[in-house]
Amino acid sequence: MKKNILIYALFILVLGIYGAKAQDMLVATKVSQRASVTQRIGTTDVTVVYHSPLAKGRKIFGGIVPYDFVVDGIEYPWRAGSNENTTIEFTHDVMIQGQPLPKGKYGLHIFVKESEWVYIFSKNAKSWGSFSYKKEEDALRVTAAPKKTSYQEWLSYDFISREPESAVLELHWSDIKCGIQISVDVTANVLTDLKSKEEKTVDDYIKIAQLTIAQNPMDVDKALDYVEKSLNIKKEFRNTMLKSELLEKKGRIQESKKYREEAIALGKGFPYFYYYPLSFMLLEGDKGKTFSLLAEMLKKEPNNYVAHLAMGEYYIKDKNQEKATFHFGKAYEYAGERSKPYTRYMYLSNKLILEQ
Repeated sequence: MKKNILIYALFILVLGIYGAKAQDMLVATKVSQRASVTQRIGTTDVTVVYHSPLAKGRKIFGGIVPYDFVVDGIEYPWRAGSNENTTIEFTHDVMIQGQPLPKGKYGLHIFVKESEWVYIFSKNAKSWGSFSYKKEEDALRVTAAPKKTSYQEWLSYDFISREPESAVLELHWSDIKCGIQISVDVTANVLTDLKSKEEKTVDDYIKIAQLTIAQNPMDVDKALDYVEKSLNIKKEFRNTMLKSELLEKKGRIQESKKYREEAIALGKGFPYFYYYPLSFMLLEGDKGKTFSLLAEMLKKEPNNYVAHLAMGEYYIKDKNQEKATFHFGKAYEYAGERSKPYTRYMYLSNKLILEQ
């Protein structure tokens, strides 16, 4: 009998615990909705996961989020949201306010002062919140200045001031906003990703060689090693021409001419007629060289639709809409059935711009 009573009491206790948890979860879901925001900066994905509370007429900063919350020498930062730990994750190494932070997932906390916020990236991304925060688990601390702004009832994170290799992650709640700059090294990140691939392709080695030079123009020998690995897989226009260009940088002019002639002999198809000439304008800013190559291609093959496409792109960048439209029209005229829809679109859209 006593045993049955004990089992029943235990059963009621378990039900109570699970009921309380379910109720807490239901209340939390109704009060503060879970939210997330992801932004790709360069090749790096940055993801913030948080719960978004409402102000509901309360004083927020300096109120329910107190300033300078230190008791007995222990800091109690805000968990930068509600319900549970706010987290932030990076797929590559980043710089936060100019300070390095390795890729990974972090707990995000903020020590709030009236005129300065301290953003804290904790190695512990699984704690419930700032109640269990430990300073010794910090991976990085950076400071930022909060600013007065228009009122917003709910807490939100947004990526603003977006640039090719940076963005500002901004928290906005009530009449305060505060942001931190996140920046990346795209070249270094792409190189890291390519080098970590177990089975590399011709294209992989070509890109590694190009990025090696972009990162450090003095690393010609390293770049040549990667080009050789590409050539060992398959000799084609792109890697042969790249070897010619690298040999020219080393002053080995005769060898460079030999590989250039070999590359031109191999040159045919889309990469040669489109990407190769435009690369001088896009990567080196050499309009004259780009035009010379395209003009030479069209002189040899006046009916080559890809070369006309590339010349159309050249004239768009040269801000000559009339000539761009002409060459896109020629591309449409000479394209095969598979490429007709794209060339038709390019011709008609640019014709419309010209007529307007």
